[in-house]
Amino acid sequence: MSSNIFITGTSKGLGSGFADYYLGKEDKVYGLSRSSADQFGSEDNYQHIQADVSDFDQIKVKVKELLKDVEYLQLVILNAGILGEIKGITDASIDEMKEVMDINLWANKVIIDTLYEMKIKVNQIVVISSGASINGNKGWSGYSISKAAVNMLVKLYAVEYPETHYTALAPGLIDTGMQDYLCDVVDHEAFPSMTRLKEARGTDNMPTPKEAAKRIGDILPALLMTPNGSYEDVRKL
Repeated sequence: MSSNIFITGTSKGLGSGFADYYLGKEDKVYGLSRSSADQFGSEDNYQHIQADVSDFDQIKVKVKELLKDVEYLQLVILNAGILGEIKGITDASIDEMKEVMDINLWANKVIIDTLYEMKIKVNQIVVISSGASINGNKGWSGYSISKAAVNMLVKLYAVEYPETHYTALAPGLIDTGMQDYLCDVVDHEAFPSMTRLKEARGTDNMPTPKEAAKRIGDILPALLMTPNGSYEDVRKL
C-alpha cells in the first residue's frame, strides 16, 4: 500500500534522492523546494510546489496549497537547509547567522505548525540535523548553532505532540554540491575539519545523494523504535 510522503528541498541533493527513493516504492511524494524539480516532471505520483523557505508567510501558504487534499502523512522529511560561509565565530555576523537560522530552524517550525493547523495526522517527522550540531568544529558557526537548535526543537515537539514520532537525524557525509565549496574553496589549514571531508570524497564514506537516500530510507522505519525526539546519527544505527 502506498504512503503519502512530504519532503522539503527536493530539487537537488539529498532531498532529490529521497524523492527518487520513495517514488521508486510507488509512494505519493509531495515536494517543496526553492527551485523547480524538473527531474520528476513525468512522475504521476510526484506533486511539487516552489517556495522560498526563508519567507515564512509564503511557506505557510504554499504548504497549505500543496497539501490541501491530504489528511494523513506517513512520513515528513524536513531536509531543506543551507550551510552558510565557513568562517571563525567572531567573523560571522549576526545577520549571516540569522539567515542560516531562519532556513535551517525556523522554516521547519513554520512547516510543522502549519501541518498541525491543517489538522493533518502525521505518523513520523524526521528533521535533517548534522554531526556539526554536536562536534563544535572551528568555522561551522551559524550552521552548527542552527543544527543544535534543530535537535532541541525536535525534542520539544516530541514532548508536546507524542502522537507523532520525531527524530533529528544526522545523515552522515554526502557528496552534494556543498562539498565543492567545503573541499575545494575553504582554507583547510585555517579550518582543519575540512581535510577529513576531502579525504572521504570519492569513497564509500561519502555516498552520492541517491545512495545516501536509499541507505537512510531503508532505516527510517527503525527510527520509530528509538526514543521520541532523540538525535540519531545514521553512522551509529
